[in-house]
Amino acid sequence: MKVWLINPRTEGMISTELPSFVSKEVGCFPPLGLLYVAGSLRAHTDHDLVLLDMPARDMPYEELADRIRESPPDVVGITGTTHNLAEVRRAAETIKTVAPDTTICLGGPHVEAFPEQALALPCIDFAVRGEGEVAFVKFLEAFEAGAGYDDVAGLIYRTDEEVCANPPAPLLQDLDALPYPAREFLNPSDYCYVLGKKSTFTTILTTRGCPYRCIFCSTPHGTCRLRSPKSIVDEMESCLEQGAEELHFIDDTFNIKPRRIRAVSEEILARGLKARWSFRGRVDTIDADSLRLARQAGCERIHYGIETGTDAGLEALRKQITTEQAREALALTRQAGISTVTYFIIGCPHEQERVDILRTIDFAIRINPDFAMFNVLAIYPHTELFDMAVARGLVDPGLWSDFVKNPTPDFKMRFWDEFFDAEEFGELLKLCYHKFYMRPVVVWRNLKQLGSLSELRHKAAAALAMLKGRGV
Repeated sequence: MKVWLINPRTEGMISTELPSFVSKEVGCFPPLGLLYVAGSLRAHTDHDLVLLDMPARDMPYEELADRIRESPPDVVGITGTTHNLAEVRRAAETIKTVAPDTTICLGGPHVEAFPEQALALPCIDFAVRGEGEVAFVKFLEAFEAGAGYDDVAGLIYRTDEEVCANPPAPLLQDLDALPYPAREFLNPSDYCYVLGKKSTFTTILTTRGCPYRCIFCSTPHGTCRLRSPKSIVDEMESCLEQGAEELHFIDDTFNIKPRRIRAVSEEILARGLKARWSFRGRVDTIDADSLRLARQAGCERIHYGIETGTDAGLEALRKQITTEQAREALALTRQAGISTVTYFIIGCPHEQERVDILRTIDFAIRINPDFAMFNVLAIYPHTELFDMAVARGLVDPGLWSDFVKNPTPDFKMRFWDEFFDAEEFGELLKLCYHKFYMRPVVVWRNLKQLGSLSELRHKAAAALAMLKGRGV
Protein backbone atom coordinates (compact mmCIF):
# COMPACT_ATOMS: atom_id res chain seq x y z
CA MET A 1 0.00 0.00 0.00
CA LYS A 2 0.95 3.63 -0.38
CA VAL A 3 1.28 5.03 3.14
CA TRP A 4 2.07 8.68 3.83
CA LEU A 5 3.01 10.20 7.18
CA ILE A 6 2.44 13.93 7.55
CA ASN A 7 3.48 16.53 10.10
CA PRO A 8 1.12 19.50 9.50
CA ARG A 9 2.08 23.15 9.34
CA THR A 10 2.08 25.20 12.55
CA GLU A 11 0.65 28.63 11.71
CA GLY A 12 -2.60 27.87 13.49
CA MET A 13 -0.95 26.38 16.57
CA ILE A 14 -2.11 27.79 19.89
CA SER A 15 0.71 29.87 21.31
CA THR A 16 1.74 28.53 24.72
CA GLU A 17 5.36 27.73 25.47
CA LEU A 18 7.10 30.96 24.53
CA PRO A 19 6.09 34.53 23.71
CA SER A 20 5.47 34.99 20.01
CA PHE A 21 8.41 37.36 19.63
CA VAL A 22 10.75 34.56 20.74
CA SER A 23 9.08 31.34 19.56
CA LYS A 24 9.25 32.33 15.89
CA GLU A 25 13.05 32.35 16.08
CA VAL A 26 13.66 29.30 18.30
CA GLY A 27 14.22 26.91 15.39
CA CYS A 28 12.78 23.77 13.83
CA PHE A 29 12.96 20.32 15.44
CA PRO A 30 12.49 16.95 13.69
CA PRO A 31 9.08 15.25 14.28
CA LEU A 32 10.48 12.37 16.34
CA GLY A 33 7.13 10.68 17.03
CA LEU A 34 6.38 10.43 13.32
CA LEU A 35 9.93 9.27 12.61
CA TYR A 36 9.59 6.47 15.17
CA VAL A 37 6.44 5.26 13.41
CA ALA A 38 8.24 5.47 10.05
CA GLY A 39 11.12 3.43 11.48
CA SER A 40 8.72 0.77 12.69
CA LEU A 41 7.01 0.63 9.29
CA ARG A 42 10.35 0.31 7.54
CA ALA A 43 11.38 -2.54 9.84
CA HIS A 44 8.14 -4.55 9.80
CA THR A 45 6.30 -3.82 6.53
CA ASP A 46 6.99 -3.32 2.84
CA HIS A 47 4.57 -0.44 2.30
CA ASP A 48 5.52 2.33 -0.12
CA LEU A 49 6.27 5.02 2.46
CA VAL A 50 6.41 8.82 2.12
CA LEU A 51 7.03 11.25 5.01
CA LEU A 52 6.28 14.96 4.72
CA ASP A 53 7.43 17.38 7.41
CA MET A 54 5.53 20.43 6.21
CA PRO A 55 6.97 22.99 8.70
CA ALA A 56 10.57 22.03 7.94
CA ARG A 57 10.11 22.41 4.18
CA ASP A 58 7.72 25.36 4.51
CA MET A 59 5.33 23.35 2.35
CA PRO A 60 2.07 25.20 1.55
CA TYR A 61 -1.20 23.29 1.50
CA GLU A 62 -1.46 23.91 -2.23
CA GLU A 63 1.70 21.84 -2.72
CA LEU A 64 0.35 19.12 -0.43
CA ALA A 65 -2.82 19.01 -2.54
CA ASP A 66 -0.81 18.77 -5.76
CA ARG A 67 1.31 15.91 -4.45
CA ILE A 68 -1.70 14.00 -3.15
CA ARG A 69 -3.52 14.52 -6.45
CA GLU A 70 -0.56 13.21 -8.47
CA SER A 71 -0.18 10.02 -6.44
CA PRO A 72 -3.07 9.43 -4.01
CA PRO A 73 -2.01 7.33 -1.01
CA ASP A 74 -4.14 4.55 0.40
CA VAL A 75 -3.60 5.65 3.99
CA VAL A 76 -2.29 8.87 5.51
CA GLY A 77 -1.14 9.01 9.10
CA ILE A 78 -1.17 12.52 10.60
CA THR A 79 0.50 13.35 13.89
CA GLY A 80 -1.24 15.94 16.01
CA THR A 81 -1.19 17.78 19.30
CA THR A 82 -4.29 19.44 20.70
CA HIS A 83 -2.56 22.80 20.30
CA ASN A 84 -2.06 22.19 16.59
CA LEU A 85 -5.46 20.66 15.94
CA ALA A 86 -6.58 23.47 13.63
CA GLU A 87 -3.68 22.62 11.31
CA VAL A 88 -4.41 18.89 11.61
CA ARG A 89 -7.92 19.65 10.46
CA ARG A 90 -6.70 21.78 7.55
CA ALA A 91 -4.26 19.10 6.39
CA ALA A 92 -6.91 16.37 6.58
CA GLU A 93 -9.48 18.47 4.73
CA THR A 94 -6.93 19.25 2.02
CA ILE A 95 -6.30 15.54 1.52
CA LYS A 96 -9.98 14.62 1.45
CA THR A 97 -10.76 17.39 -1.05
CA VAL A 98 -8.41 16.01 -3.70
CA ALA A 99 -8.47 12.32 -2.71
CA PRO A 100 -11.75 11.56 -0.93
CA ASP A 101 -11.07 7.81 -0.91
CA THR A 102 -7.82 8.16 1.02
CA THR A 103 -8.14 6.91 4.58
CA ILE A 104 -6.79 9.23 7.28
CA CYS A 105 -5.58 8.00 10.68
CA LEU A 106 -4.73 10.48 13.45
CA GLY A 107 -2.10 9.79 16.08
CA GLY A 108 0.02 11.71 18.54
CA PRO A 109 -0.53 13.43 21.89
CA HIS A 110 -3.99 14.78 20.98
CA VAL A 111 -5.52 11.32 20.74
CA GLU A 112 -4.03 10.36 24.10
CA ALA A 113 -5.43 13.52 25.71
CA PHE A 114 -8.89 13.38 24.10
CA PRO A 115 -9.62 9.80 22.99
CA GLU A 116 -13.39 10.30 23.25
CA GLN A 117 -13.24 13.23 20.78
CA ALA A 118 -10.50 11.80 18.54
CA LEU A 119 -12.97 11.31 15.66
CA ALA A 120 -14.85 14.56 16.27
CA LEU A 121 -13.51 15.86 12.96
CA PRO A 122 -15.42 14.14 10.12
CA CYS A 123 -12.31 14.10 7.90
CA ILE A 124 -10.55 11.76 10.36
CA ASP A 125 -11.43 8.10 9.75
CA PHE A 126 -9.36 6.35 12.43
CA ALA A 127 -7.22 7.30 15.42
CA VAL A 128 -4.48 5.50 17.31
CA ARG A 129 -4.20 6.12 21.03
CA GLY A 130 -0.87 5.80 22.81
CA GLU A 131 2.46 4.71 21.41
CA GLY A 132 2.03 4.16 17.69
CA GLU A 133 5.03 2.06 16.67
CA VAL A 134 3.14 -1.20 17.12
CA ALA A 135 -0.47 -0.04 16.91
CA PHE A 136 -0.17 1.69 13.53
CA VAL A 137 1.52 -1.36 11.99
CA LYS A 138 -1.29 -3.57 13.33
CA PHE A 139 -3.91 -1.15 12.02
CA LEU A 140 -2.41 -1.23 8.52
CA GLU A 141 -2.37 -5.04 8.59
CA ALA A 142 -6.08 -5.13 9.46
CA PHE A 143 -6.91 -2.39 6.95
CA GLU A 144 -5.10 -4.14 4.10
CA ALA A 145 -6.69 -7.48 4.95
CA GLY A 146 -10.15 -5.96 5.09
CA ALA A 147 -10.64 -7.66 8.43
CA GLY A 148 -12.20 -6.34 11.60
CA TYR A 149 -10.38 -4.06 14.01
CA ASP A 150 -11.30 -5.64 17.34
CA ASP A 151 -7.76 -6.86 17.97
CA VAL A 152 -5.93 -3.60 17.23
CA ALA A 153 -5.15 -2.24 20.69
CA GLY A 154 -5.56 1.52 20.99
CA LEU A 155 -7.50 1.92 17.74
CA ILE A 156 -10.54 4.21 17.60
CA TYR A 157 -12.87 3.78 14.63
CA ARG A 158 -16.43 4.14 13.41
CA THR A 159 -18.96 1.45 12.69
CA ASP A 160 -22.41 1.95 11.18
CA GLU A 161 -23.84 2.39 14.66
CA GLU A 162 -21.20 4.09 16.81
CA VAL A 163 -17.63 5.09 17.51
CA CYS A 164 -15.65 2.20 18.96
CA ALA A 165 -12.54 2.58 21.11
CA ASN A 166 -10.43 -0.51 21.70
CA PRO A 167 -8.58 -0.81 25.02
CA PRO A 168 -5.18 0.94 25.00
CA ALA A 169 -2.11 -1.14 24.31
CA PRO A 170 0.28 -1.81 27.21
CA LEU A 171 3.16 0.63 27.40
CA LEU A 172 6.25 -0.47 25.52
CA GLN A 173 8.74 -1.59 28.14
CA ASP A 174 11.86 -2.42 26.12
CA LEU A 175 12.63 0.88 24.38
CA ASP A 176 15.95 -0.52 23.16
CA ALA A 177 14.02 -2.91 20.90
CA LEU A 178 12.42 -0.10 18.90
CA PRO A 179 13.90 0.75 15.51
CA TYR A 180 15.57 4.15 15.43
CA PRO A 181 13.61 7.11 14.06
CA ALA A 182 13.76 6.98 10.25
CA ARG A 183 15.82 10.13 9.80
CA GLU A 184 16.68 9.13 6.24
CA PHE A 185 13.38 10.78 5.24
CA LEU A 186 14.73 14.16 6.40
CA ASN A 187 17.20 16.69 5.13
CA PRO A 188 19.41 17.46 8.19
CA SER A 189 19.97 21.04 7.04
CA ASP A 190 16.23 21.75 7.44
CA TYR A 191 16.57 21.65 11.22
CA CYS A 192 18.19 24.15 13.53
CA TYR A 193 18.05 25.58 17.04
CA VAL A 194 18.73 29.17 18.06
CA LEU A 195 21.05 27.98 20.87
CA GLY A 196 22.88 25.49 18.69
CA LYS A 197 26.41 26.08 17.50
CA LYS A 198 26.33 23.95 14.36
CA SER A 199 24.22 24.24 11.23
CA THR A 200 22.93 20.63 11.19
CA PHE A 201 21.03 19.58 14.27
CA THR A 202 18.85 16.70 15.38
CA THR A 203 17.10 15.43 18.49
CA ILE A 204 17.11 12.13 20.39
CA LEU A 205 14.58 10.72 22.87
CA THR A 206 15.87 8.38 25.60
CA THR A 207 12.95 8.11 28.04
CA ARG A 208 9.17 7.83 28.04
CA GLY A 209 6.90 8.75 30.90
CA CYS A 210 7.48 11.15 33.80
CA PRO A 211 7.60 10.35 37.53
CA TYR A 212 6.94 13.94 38.65
CA ARG A 213 3.65 15.71 39.33
CA CYS A 214 4.05 19.42 38.54
CA ILE A 215 0.60 21.03 38.68
CA PHE A 216 0.95 22.74 35.28
CA CYS A 217 2.28 19.89 33.15
CA SER A 218 0.13 17.86 30.76
CA THR A 219 2.76 15.21 30.01
CA PRO A 220 1.17 11.81 30.70
CA HIS A 221 2.35 10.41 34.01
CA GLY A 222 3.13 6.78 34.64
CA THR A 223 6.01 4.40 34.73
CA CYS A 224 9.17 6.08 33.49
CA ARG A 225 10.96 3.84 31.00
CA LEU A 226 14.61 4.33 30.13
CA ARG A 227 16.80 3.30 27.24
CA SER A 228 20.19 1.78 27.98
CA PRO A 229 23.39 3.83 27.57
CA LYS A 230 24.48 1.49 24.76
CA SER A 231 21.27 2.06 22.80
CA ILE A 232 21.55 5.82 23.30
CA VAL A 233 25.14 6.05 22.10
CA ASP A 234 24.43 3.71 19.19
CA GLU A 235 21.79 6.19 18.02
CA MET A 236 24.18 9.09 18.56
CA GLU A 237 26.67 7.38 16.25
CA SER A 238 23.95 6.80 13.67
CA CYS A 239 22.96 10.48 13.73
CA LEU A 240 26.56 11.61 13.29
CA GLU A 241 26.99 9.23 10.35
CA GLN A 242 23.91 10.79 8.72
CA GLY A 243 25.44 14.26 8.92
CA ALA A 244 24.14 15.70 12.19
CA GLU A 245 26.72 17.93 13.87
CA GLU A 246 24.89 18.62 17.12
CA LEU A 247 22.54 16.40 19.15
CA HIS A 248 19.93 17.48 21.67
CA PHE A 249 18.19 15.05 24.05
CA ILE A 250 14.59 16.24 24.26
CA ASP A 251 13.46 14.12 27.21
CA ASP A 252 11.50 16.09 29.78
CA THR A 253 14.15 14.89 32.24
CA PHE A 254 17.27 13.23 30.84
CA ASN A 255 19.01 13.05 34.23
CA ILE A 256 16.29 11.27 36.18
CA LYS A 257 19.15 9.71 38.14
CA PRO A 258 22.68 11.21 38.47
CA ARG A 259 24.17 7.86 37.50
CA ARG A 260 22.49 8.07 34.09
CA ILE A 261 24.60 11.03 32.97
CA ARG A 262 27.75 9.24 34.07
CA ALA A 263 26.79 5.98 32.33
CA VAL A 264 26.05 7.68 28.99
CA SER A 265 29.21 9.79 29.22
CA GLU A 266 31.35 6.75 30.01
CA GLU A 267 29.90 4.92 26.99
CA ILE A 268 30.71 7.87 24.73
CA LEU A 269 34.26 8.13 26.09
CA ALA A 270 34.87 4.37 25.83
CA ARG A 271 34.08 4.53 22.10
CA GLY A 272 36.12 7.66 21.50
CA LEU A 273 33.02 9.25 19.99
CA LYS A 274 33.35 12.94 19.13
CA ALA A 275 29.91 14.43 19.66
CA ARG A 276 28.44 17.77 20.67
CA TRP A 277 25.30 17.26 22.73
CA SER A 278 22.92 18.85 25.20
CA PHE A 279 19.99 17.78 27.36
CA ARG A 280 17.05 18.96 29.46
CA GLY A 281 17.32 18.09 33.13
CA ARG A 282 16.53 18.73 36.78
CA VAL A 283 18.68 20.66 39.21
CA ASP A 284 18.30 18.13 42.04
CA THR A 285 19.88 15.16 40.23
CA ILE A 286 23.19 16.80 39.33
CA ASP A 287 26.61 16.29 40.88
CA ALA A 288 30.12 17.51 40.09
CA ASP A 289 31.48 14.12 38.96
CA SER A 290 28.72 13.49 36.44
CA LEU A 291 29.09 17.01 35.05
CA ARG A 292 32.85 16.60 34.70
CA LEU A 293 32.40 13.37 32.75
CA ALA A 294 29.62 14.86 30.62
CA ARG A 295 31.87 17.75 29.60
CA GLN A 296 34.69 15.37 28.69
CA ALA A 297 32.19 13.39 26.58
CA GLY A 298 31.10 16.45 24.59
CA CYS A 299 28.15 17.87 26.56
CA GLU A 300 28.01 21.57 25.77
CA ARG A 301 24.73 22.74 27.24
CA ILE A 302 22.16 21.77 29.89
CA HIS A 303 18.61 23.10 29.97
CA TYR A 304 17.16 23.39 33.47
CA GLY A 305 13.45 23.87 34.23
CA ILE A 306 13.40 26.03 37.36
CA GLU A 307 10.10 27.86 36.75
CA THR A 308 9.96 30.37 39.61
CA GLY A 309 12.29 32.26 41.92
CA THR A 310 11.08 31.49 45.44
CA ASP A 311 10.85 28.34 47.52
CA ALA A 312 7.21 29.07 48.32
CA GLY A 313 6.48 29.30 44.61
CA LEU A 314 8.33 26.06 43.85
CA GLU A 315 6.34 24.30 46.53
CA ALA A 316 3.07 25.68 45.15
CA LEU A 317 3.97 24.37 41.67
CA ARG A 318 5.06 21.03 43.18
CA LYS A 319 8.43 21.14 41.45
CA GLN A 320 10.11 19.20 44.30
CA ILE A 321 13.22 21.38 44.10
CA THR A 322 14.55 24.39 46.03
CA THR A 323 16.14 27.66 44.99
CA GLU A 324 19.36 26.55 46.71
CA GLN A 325 19.46 23.39 44.57
CA ALA A 326 18.99 25.55 41.49
CA ARG A 327 21.77 27.92 42.51
CA GLU A 328 24.16 25.05 43.28
CA ALA A 329 23.36 23.19 40.02
CA LEU A 330 24.06 26.32 37.97
CA ALA A 331 27.33 26.91 39.80
CA LEU A 332 28.49 23.30 39.35
CA THR A 333 27.54 23.29 35.68
CA ARG A 334 29.42 26.52 35.09
CA GLN A 335 32.49 25.14 36.90
CA ALA A 336 32.39 22.09 34.61
CA GLY A 337 32.55 24.37 31.56
CA ILE A 338 29.02 23.55 30.36
CA SER A 339 26.68 26.25 29.11
CA THR A 340 23.31 26.63 30.87
CA VAL A 341 19.78 27.50 29.81
CA THR A 342 17.09 28.08 32.42
CA TYR A 343 13.31 28.17 31.99
CA PHE A 344 10.99 30.34 34.06
CA ILE A 345 7.25 30.99 34.06
CA ILE A 346 5.39 34.06 35.25
CA GLY A 347 1.70 34.40 36.03
CA CYS A 348 1.58 31.56 38.57
CA PRO A 349 -1.30 31.45 41.07
CA HIS A 350 1.01 32.47 43.91
CA GLU A 351 2.10 35.65 42.09
CA GLN A 352 -0.48 38.22 43.12
CA GLU A 353 1.57 41.41 42.84
CA ARG A 354 4.16 42.77 40.45
CA VAL A 355 6.90 42.33 43.05
CA ASP A 356 6.24 38.56 43.07
CA ILE A 357 7.13 38.34 39.39
CA LEU A 358 10.13 40.63 39.79
CA ARG A 359 11.54 38.16 42.32
CA THR A 360 11.70 35.53 39.59
CA ILE A 361 13.50 37.92 37.23
CA ASP A 362 15.97 38.88 39.96
CA PHE A 363 16.59 35.23 40.82
CA ALA A 364 17.33 34.45 37.18
CA ILE A 365 19.90 37.24 37.14
CA ARG A 366 21.47 36.10 40.42
CA ILE A 367 22.06 32.49 39.32
CA ASN A 368 23.40 33.87 36.03
CA PRO A 369 22.71 31.20 33.37
CA ASP A 370 24.06 31.74 29.88
CA PHE A 371 20.51 31.93 28.55
CA ALA A 372 17.10 32.28 30.17
CA MET A 373 13.69 31.63 28.65
CA PHE A 374 10.57 33.19 30.16
CA ASN A 375 6.94 32.49 29.33
CA VAL A 376 3.50 33.01 30.84
CA LEU A 377 2.06 30.00 32.64
CA ALA A 378 -0.46 28.35 30.31
CA ILE A 379 -3.45 26.41 31.64
CA TYR A 380 -3.28 23.06 29.87
CA PRO A 381 -6.13 20.52 29.85
CA HIS A 382 -5.97 17.51 32.16
CA THR A 383 -3.74 19.24 34.70
CA GLU A 384 -4.25 20.10 38.34
CA LEU A 385 -3.80 23.75 37.37
CA PHE A 386 -6.79 23.48 35.01
CA ASP A 387 -8.94 22.05 37.81
CA MET A 388 -7.81 24.87 40.11
CA ALA A 389 -8.68 27.47 37.47
CA VAL A 390 -12.14 25.96 36.96
CA ALA A 391 -12.73 26.00 40.71
CA ARG A 392 -11.74 29.70 40.84
CA GLY A 393 -14.03 30.53 37.94
CA LEU A 394 -11.15 31.55 35.68
CA VAL A 395 -11.78 28.90 33.03
CA ASP A 396 -14.93 27.31 31.67
CA PRO A 397 -14.86 23.56 32.36
CA GLY A 398 -15.86 22.86 28.74
CA LEU A 399 -13.13 25.07 27.25
CA TRP A 400 -11.00 22.33 25.73
CA SER A 401 -13.72 19.81 24.96
CA ASP A 402 -15.53 22.49 22.94
CA PHE A 403 -12.34 23.43 21.09
CA VAL A 404 -11.47 19.89 19.99
CA LYS A 405 -14.89 19.52 18.39
CA ASN A 406 -14.34 22.64 16.29
CA PRO A 407 -10.67 23.68 16.32
CA THR A 408 -10.05 27.14 14.88
CA PRO A 409 -6.85 29.21 14.73
CA ASP A 410 -8.41 32.08 16.70
CA PHE A 411 -8.60 30.03 19.92
CA LYS A 412 -6.77 31.79 22.75
CA MET A 413 -4.77 30.01 25.41
CA ARG A 414 -5.99 30.79 28.92
CA PHE A 415 -3.68 32.14 31.60
CA TRP A 416 -4.13 32.66 35.34
CA ASP A 417 -5.58 36.15 34.94
CA GLU A 418 -6.94 36.56 38.46
CA PHE A 419 -4.32 39.20 39.28
CA PHE A 420 -2.92 40.34 35.89
CA ASP A 421 -4.52 40.78 32.49
CA ALA A 422 -3.04 39.87 29.10
CA GLU A 423 -1.60 43.32 28.49
CA GLU A 424 0.18 43.29 31.85
CA PHE A 425 1.56 39.82 31.17
CA GLY A 426 2.91 41.04 27.84
CA GLU A 427 4.65 44.00 29.47
CA LEU A 428 6.10 41.86 32.25
CA LEU A 429 7.31 39.24 29.82
CA LYS A 430 9.11 41.82 27.74
CA LEU A 431 10.60 43.22 30.95
CA CYS A 432 11.95 39.76 31.83
CA TYR A 433 13.83 39.49 28.54
CA HIS A 434 15.12 43.04 28.62
CA LYS A 435 16.33 42.91 32.21
CA PHE A 436 18.12 39.62 31.66
CA TYR A 437 19.63 40.05 28.20
CA MET A 438 20.30 43.77 27.98
CA ARG A 439 23.08 43.61 30.59
CA PRO A 440 26.55 44.33 29.15
CA VAL A 441 28.00 41.18 30.76
CA VAL A 442 25.43 38.98 28.98
CA VAL A 443 25.83 40.69 25.59
CA TRP A 444 29.61 40.31 25.76
CA ARG A 445 29.44 36.71 26.97
CA ASN A 446 27.15 35.69 24.12
CA LEU A 447 29.31 37.41 21.53
CA LYS A 448 32.36 35.49 22.80
CA GLN A 449 30.52 32.19 22.58
CA LEU A 450 29.49 32.53 18.93
CA GLY A 451 30.79 29.54 17.01
CA SER A 452 29.66 30.12 13.42
CA LEU A 453 28.00 32.53 11.01
CA SER A 454 24.80 30.46 11.09
CA GLU A 455 24.72 30.73 14.87
CA LEU A 456 25.20 34.49 14.60
CA ARG A 457 22.31 34.78 12.13
CA HIS A 458 19.91 32.74 14.31
CA LYS A 459 20.75 34.59 17.52
CA ALA A 460 20.68 38.00 15.87
CA ALA A 461 17.20 37.27 14.51
CA ALA A 462 16.00 36.18 17.95
CA ALA A 463 17.53 39.25 19.60
CA LEU A 464 15.90 41.63 17.13
CA ALA A 465 12.55 39.89 17.57
CA MET A 466 12.87 40.23 21.33
CA LEU A 467 13.63 43.96 21.12
CA LYS A 468 10.55 44.50 18.96
CA GLY A 469 8.36 42.06 20.86
CA ARG A 470 4.98 42.79 22.27
CA GLY A 471 2.33 40.69 23.91
CA VAL A 472 2.19 36.98 24.64
